[in-house]
Amino acid sequence: MAPEVIRNLYKAHGIFTCHHPAHKQFGYEVSPYHIFLVKKCHPSGCVEFLWRCHQLEKGHPCPRKYKHVGRGCASCKYYHEDKLTYSPESPLEKEEIAEFVDELREYQGWLEGMSAGSCGQGKVVEFSGKIDGIAPHLEMRLDERGNHVSMDGFYIAFERGHIGQDLFDDRLYMKIFGNLLERYDFAPGDHLECRAVFTESRGRIILQKPSRIEHTRNGGKRHVNVSRALVGRATGKIISTGSCGQSPADLCNSCPYMSLIDVEDVRRRKPVYYRRYYCLRGLTDPETCPVRLGEILEQGETGTKRVRRF
Repeated sequence: MAPEVIRNLYKAHGIFTCHHPAHKQFGYEVSPYHIFLVKKCHPSGCVEFLWRCHQLEKGHPCPRKYKHVGRGCASCKYYHEDKLTYSPESPLEKEEIAEFVDELREYQGWLEGMSAGSCGQGKVVEFSGKIDGIAPHLEMRLDERGNHVSMDGFYIAFERGHIGQDLFDDRLYMKIFGNLLERYDFAPGDHLECRAVFTESRGRIILQKPSRIEHTRNGGKRHVNVSRALVGRATGKIISTGSCGQSPADLCNSCPYMSLIDVEDVRRRKPVYYRRYYCLRGLTDPETCPVRLGEILEQGETGTKRVRRF
């Protein structure tokens, strides 16, 4: 069989936008995965009920000692809700969307073939690629009492890589743990070859359990190690929209201290899962970030710009 070039159509850019406030961090761009598999909101849109509290909005304390409106508030006299309707938008014509959906089904068929491994796991595949970035795998749980952040290993990111004979010409990740990171001293720019288990998680391709690793160093510098990641987990912050209105997707993508954090919000009737940009240095406003400002100065001197998407 001839080698193929595969693109991750679950994460295709320029297909959909939605002006729901939850998508503001990513410049209101929404992945086809979210539209077709999570919300299933194309073309009819979605309805959301916004939970609100008269007491908290006026700056008064909650009589039940809550800090946020949640599932336990429905019977409270200060509780009220707004009904909001949102619809995804696309620059594509109907015929182009239909063509994209056909291509998406072909991609899903390829995924099904790659996921048909033994014991319910994905296939074990041969992989090779150049490391683009390394960040901790962080998870946040939100409930009525506050939030808790935990760390579950690291993600190595690749701009593209070969899976078997095929070129996966899109972003993909490899999950490793701290002992492997320190043992091989992986860094951006290094070349990695290994065998790994192919998995797909919420639209992202994640290679797990790497073995038979062949690692070629290329002089890159790794900004995150286990101890720094643990400090970042404890002191880091979710990045807000910049004071000039720009999203972290525009301002923070090239920063080595930026990570994505998987958020589980159980304050609603049904748990909600999403991702946010997370600064390991604890900065919330990218407009005043010294790393970004230093990069702007470096760009002015050299005329080059780093581009990195984690």
